[in-house]
Amino acid sequence: MTLDGKVAPEATDATDAANGAGTSKKTGLGLWLLRVAGIALLVYVLWNVGWHDSVTLLDKTQVTGEIVGEIPRAVEPPGEVTLRLADGSLRTFGTAELQVVRVEDSAYPDVSEGVLRLVERSDKWKLALGALLFGLISQFGVWRWWILLRAIGVRLTFWTAHRLTFIGFFFNNVVPSATGGDVVKAVYVARGAQRRAPAVMTVLLDRLLGLLALALIAFAVILTKLEEKAYRELSWFVFLFLGGAALFAFVFMSRRARALLRIETIVSKLPGGGILAKIDQAIFEWRAKRKALQWALLLSFANQLGIQVMMWTLADGLHMTTRSGDPVPVLDFMVVLPVAFIVSAIPAMPGGWGVREAAFAFWFHFVGVDRGPAVALSILNGLVALLWSVPGGVYFLIGRAAGEFREAPGSDRDDGSGGDPAS
Repeated sequence: MTLDGKVAPEATDATDAANGAGTSKKTGLGLWLLRVAGIALLVYVLWNVGWHDSVTLLDKTQVTGEIVGEIPRAVEPPGEVTLRLADGSLRTFGTAELQVVRVEDSAYPDVSEGVLRLVERSDKWKLALGALLFGLISQFGVWRWWILLRAIGVRLTFWTAHRLTFIGFFFNNVVPSATGGDVVKAVYVARGAQRRAPAVMTVLLDRLLGLLALALIAFAVILTKLEEKAYRELSWFVFLFLGGAALFAFVFMSRRARALLRIETIVSKLPGGGILAKIDQAIFEWRAKRKALQWALLLSFANQLGIQVMMWTLADGLHMTTRSGDPVPVLDFMVVLPVAFIVSAIPAMPGGWGVREAAFAFWFHFVGVDRGPAVALSILNGLVALLWSVPGGVYFLIGRAAGEFREAPGSDRDDGSGGDPAS
């Protein structure tokens, strides 16, 4: 039986089954390789993050302990730092004895605060506020997906969209990557829908609009700061991502480009061409739903700016600073966070663990933030997301017990709430 309800010849069924089995094996092997790579990356990052305070001497020897007193923030004038070592003794180092770390045109002594110190001296109330904000801000994402669904005639209630979104959060922490829950959402919403490809496409489009808003926020800030070296070094990733998004939109949503490049012919000849053709058509149909897309993009900006506020709050709670001891400027967050979050969407570990920590450590370095504070912020972000995935697990268990979500409302069912405000 094909997706459009027609009975296919037995030979075709057998061939499709064989091809499907081969593809499944390859996909399964690929996922396991990604998981192994993700675990290796997570172990590497956590091993090198620096859980305890440390200094690095001129001969590259690293001495760990607990910083006592103030931290020297410059090489000149000469200063000193005191560590309480594991045996309880105190040892003082002059800045002239330490390695020098250079960030752009500034030089700093290699003194690193450990993650444990950062957490211990954090403002717990601000961390709690940041965690609370996550749950509130996520409703913008629910609203965005709800609008996309209604634009194609799938009349889920907002409450159902909320539950499915949080079930997605739950599965983000169970399957590889920070986007694994999208697959679960897609499966649920496709059940019972008369046209499954458009229903599934709302999940992909929902994710892409979120990433697009992230990149556009970073792009707007970068344009005002191109004279600064750190922003120029960060800009290539943002420009490349937005260029790829523009090219994708042009190729798949322009009638002339599709005809010139013979997109439909190419898609039909690819493995799984029948399914890909339905997905391609579902993408193309969105060019006629511009109002819904505009509303969804606006909600994406609200959602991503809200996440920025949440992350600023968490960073402030951790007393996150640059090597100079100054607070990290808001504009730096608005460039670094989008890049790090886009990278962490790469499938590897559940919840994006490992990839996200590596991305935070790498990209925050460009704006003068040490590995320790950057990874501490990433870990805290992951823990907040994990906390808010718990309601999704509860929704999932209760829904399964009650037989919910087995037949998601389709285009032939209305919830009685009237027309689509975004259509």
